[in-house]
Order: sequence, then C-alpha cells, then structure tokens
Amino acid sequence: MKKTLSILAMAVFTLGLFSCEAETDVAETETLFESIEDQDSTTSNSSNGGDERG
Repeated sequence: MKKTLSILAMAVFTLGLFSCEAETDVAETETLFESIEDQDSTTSNSSNGGDERG
C-alpha cells in the first residue's frame, strides 16, 4: 500500500510541474528575453570599465 501511494504521489507531483508551464506564451518569452538583452547592452558598457585591471 505504501508503494502504491508513493508512486501516486510522484505522479501527481510530476503532473504539477508540467501544468505550471502551460500558461506561458512563446511571444511573451521572446519579449522578456529581448528586454533583458536590451538592459544588458545598456548597462554592460559602464560596468566593464571599472572591472578591468591592468
């Protein structure tokens, strides 16, 4: 009985992990990555000057 319940619990947890991703949209994800790249490109120029040693 314990073995059956543990297998059932693992199946429920696994389905829960996959169901969390169903609400995301590909276009939203691409927009998010583009906005992160834009932020990195604007902030990386000023941060690189202080990090260099030599």
